[in-house]
Order: sequence, then structure tokens, then C-alpha cells
Amino acid sequence: MIAVLILLAIACGCGSNDSAPVAPDSDDTNEFGFDVSMIAKPGSVFTIDDVKATGWKSSKELPADQLEGATAVWFGFYQQKNLEVWIYDDHEDAVKLGSGPAEEIVAATRGVSGGGAGPYMKQTTHYGAFGVIGNLIVLCEVEVAVCKSFGDALP
Repeated sequence: MIAVLILLAIACGCGSNDSAPVAPDSDDTNEFGFDVSMIAKPGSVFTIDDVKATGWKSSKELPADQLEGATAVWFGFYQQKNLEVWIYDDHEDAVKLGSGPAEEIVAATRGVSGGGAGPYMKQTTHYGAFGVIGNLIVLCEVEVAVCKSFGDALP
């Protein structure tokens, strides 16, 4: 019986593939092990009305011209946290065109004690994480759990 269990354990380990693609709901971490991004709902396309239906409170619409491919940029609040929402035509555009700028903003504002945030904010907003949720890039204040909660609230 022990020999069978050992053989099963070896057989299960042999089939692992470290280069497998990232699952849609998996997280990305920074060099310190903190979650800084997430991807969810890749087949979904959301509108600003869907975003507002989560309980997100819009503060202002910002010009989208500084973000390649973005059709709209909004700043607002969700669960008393700042959230900036970038809307793209589809999930592929959000990943391809929005992930890089979002990563740069999170890297630049995480742990900073003053100064800018997203491409438009000139205050002390600090984005600790971002999510690619369907066709949206969502910059989330503090941590990725805020992005996950917001994504779960989307229809």
C-alpha cells in the first residue's frame, strides 16, 4: 500500500508544468511577496453603469487621452477607498495596453508619503494594487483585496 502511494505521488509530480499560463483569477506579487495585481472575468465587458451598480461613487471623469486605447477614465470611491477605473473596448486591450501603465503607477505610489497617483491625480492617493477585470483596469488604494471585492460586486 505504501509503495502504491509513493508511485502515485511520483506520478503526480512528474506531470507538473512550471510554464503553464496564469489562470484568470490568479494573483501577481511583487518582490516582497505582496499581491499587487489580479485578473478576473476575462470574457466580460463592463460599462460605467455596471461600475456604478457596485456601489462605487464617481467623483469625476478624467480625459482618457493619456492612456493608449482607453475609452474613458473615472475616479471615485468604493468601500471608502479611492478607485480609478480605466475602460477599454475589451479584455485583451485592457491587458495589452493598460497593464503596463497600471504596474508603473502601483510601483511609483506604493509606500510613497506624498505626491501623485494615477495619470491625473496630483494629491496623496496611493494605489497599492490594480485589477484587470473584464475590459477594466482598476487602480485600488491600499491592497488587492479592494480590487477583488470590487470585481466580485460587478454583474
